[in-house]
Amino acid sequence: MVITAIILISLAVILGLYLITFVLKKKTPPKGVALIHGTLAALGIIVLLIYALTTSSHHKHWDSIIIFIVAAIGGIYLFSKDIRHLEIPVWVAVVHGAIGLTGLGWILYHVAGS
Repeated sequence: MVITAIILISLAVILGLYLITFVLKKKTPPKGVALIHGTLAALGIIVLLIYALTTSSHHKHWDSIIIFIVAAIGGIYLFSKDIRHLEIPVWVAVVHGAIGLTGLGWILYHVAGS
């Protein structure tokens, strides 16, 4: 189950890297890609939550879930700016991506250490 979450979140990261190129160039990101990015990330978080609530494993990945939720809050903010045709703050997009990458790195570290 954790591997499924990692795959979903990794796909979201790849799309996020594509999206941030638009933000850095001050162009409007494609909304379809942004929706798929957010959906993949949300599904990854949901799978992690289901795992955390149903596993008997000693490491339930609550720390990673919290990191991803913080990143998701930033993503929701960015999407709300974009959908209202307002300028997307570059620094928020960069911090959002950095937090998401940190969460992915954190969960990969714990899974590889298991």
